[in-house]
Amino acid sequence: MKSLKCFILLSTVTIMGLTGCNTDYTSNIGKQPFTNPLNIPEILEPTIDENGVKHFALTMQEGTTEFFKGKQTKTWGINGSYLGPTIRVERGDQVAFDVTNNIGEPSTLHWHGMHLPAEMDGGPHQMIEAGSTWEPYWTINQPAATTWYHPHLHGKTALHVYRGLAGMFIIVDEESKSLPSNYGVNDIPLIIQDKLFSEDGNLIEKTDIEPFGLMGNTILVNGTYDPYLEVKESQIRFRLLNGSNARAYHFGFDDGRTFQLVANDAGLLDSPIELDQMMLSPGERAEIVVSFEPGDETIFRSFKGENGIDQNEFELLKIVASDNLKETKEIPYE
Repeated sequence: MKSLKCFILLSTVTIMGLTGCNTDYTSNIGKQPFTNPLNIPEILEPTIDENGVKHFALTMQEGTTEFFKGKQTKTWGINGSYLGPTIRVERGDQVAFDVTNNIGEPSTLHWHGMHLPAEMDGGPHQMIEAGSTWEPYWTINQPAATTWYHPHLHGKTALHVYRGLAGMFIIVDEESKSLPSNYGVNDIPLIIQDKLFSEDGNLIEKTDIEPFGLMGNTILVNGTYDPYLEVKESQIRFRLLNGSNARAYHFGFDDGRTFQLVANDAGLLDSPIELDQMMLSPGERAEIVVSFEPGDETIFRSFKGENGIDQNEFELLKIVASDNLKETKEIPYE
């Protein structure tokens, strides 16, 4: 039998709906060749109307994705086959969305971490029927933060996220621009998810274990298996999102280097906190700034915890710093 600790933790933190509390998966430490360049989701550019409202179009759709060379996996995505584009807006922006459902069954789209009217929130009370379009709108009225969007329908939230319906939603303000803010260069999103795959490369969506959240043994970062990232600046801001259904991670680096925690779910901290590890449960976000020297190589990884949802160790992303690293200013606030 699984432990009572596993039962309690998974029943409180998991995104509901899938199955499994399996902590027996072997670690991938030392087994990853890191052969695939990290995918960086593109920023979705809006159209702007005569009133200054930024309009974004999002389509939930079916597709196939090649996570492993030569194998096509059936997936869902938003404006693509897996995951969705990054939405980036500024505080004070008026935004409007056309959210079209082409997945063949009802779903929703929820703005996780956003301050907005309830009728625009995209919860179970606002189903988007197959083939229809939902049109929420609101004004961005909160400090800079890393939020995200995903389905939030009753009983199937976990399944729809697991298949690939999720994306990052970044809010920017003047204070946040003092940190590394060149998206895809020194401001990098990292969406970490664990999966179970069959031999033919397709997603395993159910197990025969307890129904408190599927625990996968294969890690994807931004939908990339076995990823590496080349950085060209000395200060890199990573926006971390635990997009897994049940697994918690203890993030850190294999060489023990420290990093500055500069933001959590609620936005920027009053001052950075120096850490060498931090834990994120499903749905949580954090922003960290990491310093690099020319020629550095390090592995971003998850360390072993003490609970049923975080007992495994995983290497997540190899980071290689250029020999001609651009010196960028230290993070400015105290």
